Order: sequence, then structure tokens, then C-alpha cells
Amino acid sequence: MSDKKKKVIMTKDVVSVATPKRPVILKSDRETKEQNKDKVEKEKQPTILIKTREQSTPKEERPVSPKSHVSDDTQQPCKIAQNEAKEKKEQKPCILKTMSEPVKLLDENLEFNNTALEYLNDNNSNYLIIGVIGMQGVGKSLILNLINQSMPIEDICHTILQSHEMPDTNEVDESIESHTEKLSIDKKQERPHFKFKMQDIEQIEKGVHCTKGVDMYVTSDRVILLDCQPLWSPCLIDTNINAVTSRSANIVTVDCLQIASYLMAICHVLVAVQDWFCDYNFIRYIQAAEMLRPSLSSTNVNQESDSVQTEVHPHLLLLHNRCQLEDFTHSNVHTIQDFYRKAFQRSNLQLKSGMYLYSDTSNNGVNVDSVNKWYSVEKCGHPINLFLLPEVYEDYDNKEIYRGHPAFEELAKRLRWMLLGVNRHQITNVPNLSEKGWFHFCNKAWESIKKCTFFLEYERFLP
Repeated sequence: MSDKKKKVIMTKDVVSVATPKRPVILKSDRETKEQNKDKVEKEKQPTILIKTREQSTPKEERPVSPKSHVSDDTQQPCKIAQNEAKEKKEQKPCILKTMSEPVKLLDENLEFNNTALEYLNDNNSNYLIIGVIGMQGVGKSLILNLINQSMPIEDICHTILQSHEMPDTNEVDESIESHTEKLSIDKKQERPHFKFKMQDIEQIEKGVHCTKGVDMYVTSDRVILLDCQPLWSPCLIDTNINAVTSRSANIVTVDCLQIASYLMAICHVLVAVQDWFCDYNFIRYIQAAEMLRPSLSSTNVNQESDSVQTEVHPHLLLLHNRCQLEDFTHSNVHTIQDFYRKAFQRSNLQLKSGMYLYSDTSNNGVNVDSVNKWYSVEKCGHPINLFLLPEVYEDYDNKEIYRGHPAFEELAKRLRWMLLGVNRHQITNVPNLSEKGWFHFCNKAWESIKKCTFFLEYERFLP
């Protein structure tokens, strides 16, 4: 047994010696790194060099993509496409409608009207709003027509005198067709001159007002003109109120105060027109409207309520229309300015805005000495926003008559120059408010004024 075991063991040793084991050769780290590098280079996508838009072919010669029919509403991931769409939007011309006649901002029932929105520009923030208030028949529409005259009229005094006359309808020989053609021709001739309708002789004799509510007109110079109905006119009781009661006069008074406060809130310049020396009741109207005017927050035009809100007050121009010879004297001008300076001593309305009848060399650089040469600070005192317009007579072209004032054309031109050159402050706290943004603010402002309880409390204390 032992020999057998030894034999087996020997055979094993022989076999192990005859067939030696093959040595295992391990790969080095250098070879594995090189193989992985080759695989990464094979899987890596090739780099494509794209030329810039300036060096590439023009847009007209580029091939059209089959996906070009996709709508523009979908957001494109390419930033270049977004910039291109933005440039197209900016280069798109803004076509605005031109007004042939004024439209209603507040209608006859004192309701806000959105008709004027299509005439306003959403990209323009350089505009001027001028509002006019006054009693009945003082010439509010005439003042706005003078401001609107971008092109001078050859004989403006003749045009003013003819605007109050009625067409001659007593001729029997004329047919109806020829008469209608004549009226249409006359209207076409008046349209380029005066946009705001003025009282004719029939309305003056009946004591009926011409403007109802608030009319709005936008000029080509982006000046927005606002003409309102007369303040406290007896004819408003017959037209606006169905059942006349003992409180009808107070209702009309409150409506007019709301309109005056409304114009103070939305205008750059407020022109107060009179045709008398100084109407004390009219001054009280302005003071009451300023006192009852609510503080309109800037949140109405999409601004945060946390911002600091400051009240903005318009420029007030006191304009005397139909002035006589004695109204242009030095003593009279000095007396009128002292009266207004004391009446508006506690008012926040801006009375020193450069719209002066004569220049004050110590405070302002506005040169109006070429028109009113005989006025000075020594003779008439320090000037305020006061302007005098003379009455137009039928013998206006007679140069032999001493008028005591410059020609009406020169004064009207000077008035328009001063109003258009006034400082245009921000009406709200929103900077760079566009025309349409201002219009939306007007809607919110009128709603706030109608809901304000100050006017209702004021009506309770009226007699």
C-alpha cells in the first residue's frame, strides 16, 4: 500500500513537472487608460462651427425651414429669435386716428366715455393736458380754439365774429338742395379753423349753454384739450334734472364742483376764464373745488400702495376775456394781481409758472416784453399767472382808433406759446405715464370723485 501511494504521488509530480502552469500576464494601467480614451473620442460628437449672423448669407437667401409654419405664440428657445421678434415689434409703426371733432370724455349724464381711447398713443409720454373752466358764455371754447391753432389764420378776428352768426335762411328763391350744399360748404370751411363749437346768437339769446359734460380733443402736437360745461348755470337745472325741486340748485352746484375737482386732478394746466373784472363767486368755486378734491392714490394705475404718494397740483392760469381799454392800465393790472395773490394765498395751485403778462427779469427768463412793452415790475408788481385778452369789435381793422393794448392776433399767439411751453409735471406717481395710462387714470379718478362723501356732506350745508 505504501508503494502504491508513493507511485501515485510520483505520477502527480511527474505530471506537474511535464505540464507547467501558464503564467497570467496582467494589463498595465496605461493600456486601460488609452482604451477608455479611444472609446470616449469615438462617442464624442464632432464640433460644428457656425458663422455669426453678420457673416452668414442674407435672410432672403436662407433656406426655408419646414417648421416655419409654427405660430408665433409659442415660445422659441432661441434667444436670437426672441430679439428679432422684439425688434419687429418696436419697428412696427403706430397708426393713430386723427380727430375731426371733439369727443365726449364725460357725456351729458356725467358718465365716463371710452370713445377717445382709440385716438391715444400707448408709447408716448410727452403730452400736455389743458382744461378750461368758467361760467356760461365767458368764451371757454374760444380759448381752446385759439390754443388749437397750429397754423395761423389770416383774419382770426373776422372768423371769431362770423362764428356767432346764424346762416341766412329767409331767402325764398333758394331751393332746399342749394341751401344744404351751402351749409355743408360752410361747415367744411369752419372745420380747419375752430374745432370746439361756440355759442351762436340764438343760444346766446335763449341763455342756453353749448357744451354738455366734458369734451376732449387731441391735437397733432399731442396736446389734449378739455372743455367742460359751464359752472352753475341755471339752464343746467332744466336740462340735467327731470323733476325740479328745492334741492335742484344744490345738486347742480355739487355736479359742477365735482367737474372742477376732476379737472384739477387730471390736467397739467387749468385755465380759469372770466369776462368781468374779478368774479368773487367764481373764485369761491375754485377754492371749494380744491378743498373738496379727494386724494387720488397712484394705485389706480397699477402701482404698489407702499410707495410714497404725493399730491400733484396743476398750474392755474387766470384769464380775463373781453377786456376793455381801462382793464389794460397799470393800476388795474396791479390791483387784479394783488387780489388774486391774497385770494390764493393758502392755495396749493401753482400761480407762478411763467405764464405772465410781462416778464420779471429777477425771477424768470421768459421774454414777453416784445408784446407788452409798457408793463414792468415797478409799475404793476411781481407778476403771477394772469393774462388779458381784449374784446373783438367789428371795427377791429381800423388802425386810427387807440385800443390801449397790442393786437388780438399777437396776444393770442403769445397765449398759445406760454401754455405749450409750461412745465409738464407728473400727474400721478407713476413715471413716464403714457396717454392710454393717463386715460385709464381718468376713469379711476372720476369713479373716486363720484364716490367721495365730501361732496355729499357739502351739499347738506348748502342753503
